[in-house]
Amino acid sequence: MMSFQYEIVTKLGSADQVGVRLRCNETTLADDIHRGLRQIGFKVTRLMPSNHGDYTHFVYVTATADNVTSAMLQIEASIRALNNATVLKKEPNVKDFKSWQKLFRQALKRLKDDYQNPTSSVQEINQNILEQKISAGRITEVEEHLLRQADVNDSNALRALIALYAKTEQYEQLVELCKAKYKSVLALPVSGRLVEQLLTAYFQHYQQTKEPELLRSAQALAQEFLPELERLRQANGVRKLLNLSLNSQESLPTIEGATLNEQLTQLLVIEPGERIPQLEKLKEEKPKAINVLLALAESYASIDNTESALEIYQSLSEKTEEIQQRHAEILLNIQRFQEVIELLPGVISELSPALAGLRGAALYNLGQQKQGSEFLEKAWQGGERRVEILLPLARLWATVGNPQAAGEVYQILLETASEKLTIEDRALIARVVNLDGFGDISDERKVNYYEECVNFAGVNLPNLIDVEEILKDRLDLWKNLQNEERLQNAYADWLDWLVNKESWEKLNNELDDLRKFAAQQKITAQLFFELLESLEVYINLHPTLRQCLANDYFSLAIVEIDNALRQGKVEVSFFQDLKRALLFLDSNAANEIVEYRQQRRAEAANLDIQVASDANRVSTPNLVSVHLALVGGHQATRREVIRELSENYGLKKYVEIGSSRETYINRSNIQAKISNCNLIAVITGYMGHDLSQIVSDLKKDGVLTGDVFFLACRGKSGIVRSILKKVQQENV
Repeated sequence: MMSFQYEIVTKLGSADQVGVRLRCNETTLADDIHRGLRQIGFKVTRLMPSNHGDYTHFVYVTATADNVTSAMLQIEASIRALNNATVLKKEPNVKDFKSWQKLFRQALKRLKDDYQNPTSSVQEINQNILEQKISAGRITEVEEHLLRQADVNDSNALRALIALYAKTEQYEQLVELCKAKYKSVLALPVSGRLVEQLLTAYFQHYQQTKEPELLRSAQALAQEFLPELERLRQANGVRKLLNLSLNSQESLPTIEGATLNEQLTQLLVIEPGERIPQLEKLKEEKPKAINVLLALAESYASIDNTESALEIYQSLSEKTEEIQQRHAEILLNIQRFQEVIELLPGVISELSPALAGLRGAALYNLGQQKQGSEFLEKAWQGGERRVEILLPLARLWATVGNPQAAGEVYQILLETASEKLTIEDRALIARVVNLDGFGDISDERKVNYYEECVNFAGVNLPNLIDVEEILKDRLDLWKNLQNEERLQNAYADWLDWLVNKESWEKLNNELDDLRKFAAQQKITAQLFFELLESLEVYINLHPTLRQCLANDYFSLAIVEIDNALRQGKVEVSFFQDLKRALLFLDSNAANEIVEYRQQRRAEAANLDIQVASDANRVSTPNLVSVHLALVGGHQATRREVIRELSENYGLKKYVEIGSSRETYINRSNIQAKISNCNLIAVITGYMGHDLSQIVSDLKKDGVLTGDVFFLACRGKSGIVRSILKKVQQENV
C-alpha cells in the first residue's frame, strides 16, 4: 500500500515559493506526486532528498501556500481512494507498483510527459555530506538508502554509493557494484576521482584474492574512461595508479602484432609526452587514419602544445561531429571564443546537444549570455555534462536567479572538476546554497560553503564583486549556529571589511547590533571586548571610533565590577586588559573606573559584604624559555603584543611574520624564519589565509617542530591572553 505524509513550509525557497516536504514509503511515489504537482499547473523544481529527519524528499513550488495545500489535499484523496479500492479486492489485481502507478496517474487526469529527460529523484550528493554521515556512524543507513535508489537507475545515488564504498574501504562491494551496474557506471559524469576510486577497489580486491580477472577488468575499465579523462586533463592520476599497481607479468601486451585500434588503446596508459613519438610513427605509416590523427592531436593538447593539436584538426578535410567537438574544446580552453563561433553553425536546430553547448559556452564567455543561454540549455537537456558546458551554464543560472538549477549543475562540477572552479564560482556556490539551491540542508552545512569560499579566495577576497554579501551572509549563519569561536572570526572579518572600505555608516549600525547581541547574552562579554579591541588599529581612520570604543569599554568595566561584587569574586580574567585598553583610549575614563571600583568595594565592605582580595588573581607564566613566532595580523597589533610580552612576561626571543599585504611571502622564507621557534601563533583572517595555509602545510609536512596554534581573536590583549594560556597548558 502506498502512503505518504507532507508538510508545507513557507520559509523555504524564494519569496514567491513554498517548500513541500514529503515522507514516502516508495521513492517512485514521490516521483508521481512531483509529477502531479507539475501537471496541475504549478512551476516545480526537481525532486530532491530532504535532510530533515522526518521526511524523505522535498520540492519548491512557485505558488501560494493555500494553493499548494489545496492541490496536496486532492493528491492525498486520490491516493487514499486507490489504496481503499485495492484493499477491498479479495485478490489484488495490482501485480506490481507500475500498475498502481498507472491508476494513480489516471486519477490525476492530467498526464503529460513534459520532460524529455526525467530528472533524478536524488540530488547530487556532495563528498562532504557523505563524510559527515559516515563520521556520525550512519554508514548502514546511507548504504541502504543509496542501494534502493541505485536499483531504480538513479545515477546520482550510484555515484554516491561508489564514494561511500571507497571511503569505507569496502572494495569487494564496490567491485561487485561495478560489475552489476557496468553500463550505468560508464554513463556517469567522468572524473579522475571516480576512476581512481574504481581502480583502487579492483587492485585492493586483487591483493586479497589474487584473481587475474580483476586486473584485466581494471585495465578494461581504465581504457573506457581514459580518452575522456585526457580531454578533462585528469588522466595522470589514473595512469600513475595503473603503472604502480601492475607488475611486468600483469601489464598490457606489447604493441607489436596488435591491430591499429589495439595499439591506440594500449598507448593510452602511457604519458602523453612519451606516446607522441609512437603516434607520429603510426601517422607516417598510416597518414590517412583518422583515429591516429585524433589520438595524436589529443596527446599534443594534453601537454599544452595546442598549436600542434589545432594544426591537425584544421588539416582534416572530414568534419565529423567528434572532430568538431574536439576542435571547439581546444579553442574554448585557450579562450579563442570567436573562433568557436566561426567554427560551429549558428542555427540551433543544426547542432547536436554537444556542439550547441560548446557554441553556447563561447557566446557566454564573449559576454553574450542571453544569446548563449538557449544553446547551453539545449546541451543540458540533451544530457551533456562536459565541464566546458557546465561551467558557463551554472554561472548563467546562478546569476539570473535560478538557484535550484544552478545548484544541480554546481554539485556535478564539485564532484567532477572542482579544480576548474574559480573564486567567483565559489562565491556563487555559497549564495546558491544559501538560497536552498543544494536542497533542504542545515545552516551548518550551508556555512561550510561560505568558509570554503573565504579560504579559497584568501587575500583575493576583496576582488569579488559580491564580497560584502558573502561576509555578511557568512556572519548571519554563524550567528544562527551560536559557535562562538567561528562567530568571532566571521565577525572580525566583517568589521575589518567595513573599516577598510570606509563604510562608516554600516560600521556604526553593525556596532549597534553587536551591542544588542552582547546585551542579550548571545555572546560573552570577553568576545564583545575582543571584537571591539580588534578595531583599535583603525582609530585614526575614523574621527569618532576612539570615543565609541572608549564608551563601550567603560560600560563593560562597570558591569564587570558590579558582577564581581555580587558574586564575591575578583573580576574576570580580561578585566585588567580592559582597563589598559581604556587607558590607551581615554585616560580620564580609565581613572574613573579605578575610582568607581574602589568606591563600590568600600561600600560593600561597610555593609559586611565579602569582597574578594586582589591577591587571589592567578599568576602568569614567564616566557624566558619561549622562542615565539607571531604570524599574520595587523602590523601595529603584532608590535603591541611583542611589547607587552617582552616588558611584562620576560619574552626574549621572537620573530614577526607579516601578511602578504605587507611583504612578499613564500614557503621557503617563512620556513627559514620560524623553523627554530618552539611556539608559533597564527592570527587568522581572510586577508592572511595564504600565510595560514603555508604554516599549516609546513606543520603537516613535519618541517616545524614547534607547537602551532591558530588565534581567532585579532586584538592585542586577546592574543596575549591566548599565548599565555597556551604556554601554561603546554609548559613550553
